Amino acid sequence: MCGFCGFLTNDRTLKPGQHEQNMMVERANIISHRGPDDSGYYTDDMVQLAFRRLSIIDLAGGHQPLPYEDERYYIIFNGEIYNYIELRDELIDKGYTFQTTSDTEVILAMYADRKEECVKYLRGMFGFAIWDRQEKTLFAARDMFGIKPFYYMEKDDGFFFASEKKSLLVGEDAHPVSKQALQYYLTYQFVPEPFTLSDNIKRLEPGHYLLKKAGEPIQIKPYWQPTFAPVHQTLDTAKRKIQDVLTDSVKMHMRSDVPVGAFLSSGIDSVHCSACQKV
Repeated sequence: MCGFCGFLTNDRTLKPGQHEQNMMVERANIISHRGPDDSGYYTDDMVQLAFRRLSIIDLAGGHQPLPYEDERYYIIFNGEIYNYIELRDELIDKGYTFQTTSDTEVILAMYADRKEECVKYLRGMFGFAIWDRQEKTLFAARDMFGIKPFYYMEKDDGFFFASEKKSLLVGEDAHPVSKQALQYYLTYQFVPEPFTLSDNIKRLEPGHYLLKKAGEPIQIKPYWQPTFAPVHQTLDTAKRKIQDVLTDSVKMHMRSDVPVGAFLSSGIDSVHCSACQKV
């Protein structure tokens, strides 16, 4: 499953290695159930990144935060990229090199090659954040259907983000209730994105990415929208296409360095593959 949290300050006040000054260790530990196998931290004078890992691909080389291009880029990533082998081969042909066999490093190389456009080529479920030390820019994205979570909070001292809302509650005296979100909940029995019941905490919407520079307004943009249009074809053609898509999807989901299992609940919309791990 994996989980992460991070902080981008509005000034250069952080000291490398001192994660505790913004309670980053505690913020990460509170979501340790998402990643019992490993933990990692990165700090420079502007950003703090923390990660809890559930090891699925490249058990030895997938430690995060993961650097790339002489430590220009750092990533924390929750999810799986199913077409990472194909993307990796394309990037190698372009001259990119890799130190691991993880899908995480492929995301970094894709970002180095195509910047924000990289998310349009990722097939998978993901929530991630990439820190560009040279441009002093934080780039984050969430998968098309919002399978993986991404919460964020803006305060006077900087920008906080995490895989779970509870990480953002650490060290906070109070979080005012969002009256708009509460109205949604009482009406629909759920809170639609980007809202949460906390007025100052939001969720990055599915199919969106964000860019954040210290002291500048956050930029949030969609990179994908679902489209619906009638298709004229025979029943046999439609059945064959569905079978091909399901077969290909299961094949891609089975890519893993640990045993995987399929959990089915009778509906075609309920097919799901994940690591057989005790979490």
